[in-house]
Amino acid sequence: MQLGEKWYNQTIREQQKLIEQLQKTIRYLQTQLDKLKKENEMLKNAVYQIASEYEPRYRDLEKRFKAIEKQLLRVIIDLIKRFRRPVGYEEIIKAYKTRYPFNVKTETITRCVRKLKEQGHLFSPRKGYFMLTKQGDKHEEC
Repeated sequence: MQLGEKWYNQTIREQQKLIEQLQKTIRYLQTQLDKLKKENEMLKNAVYQIASEYEPRYRDLEKRFKAIEKQLLRVIIDLIKRFRRPVGYEEIIKAYKTRYPFNVKTETITRCVRKLKEQGHLFSPRKGYFMLTKQGDKHEEC
């Protein structure tokens, strides 16, 4: 029994040492995790602050939108003349990007088309299609 008891006690001591070592490792990793969380939060705040400082304001972009609206209206007028029918978003987008190969997002083009409609230059005989109004017809002379 003494040999078995000795072996048993030695095994328990080794297990206790292993448990202590694992606890130290866990504490170390927990402190590292806390440091990384704080650093991550700080970096997120810095990125957010930089992004908000450099975010373009609508007023800054308004002149650019007006230029796009004029170009877009010209494209829509030409498409209506060519097809002799109301034109859809896809046709407008494709024609605009072909004629003006600038980096303009599709969303911007559709937003400008809707704005032209709201301004009374276009009307929509059915969803997604647009035709000139009398007001839009006056811009044809531009």
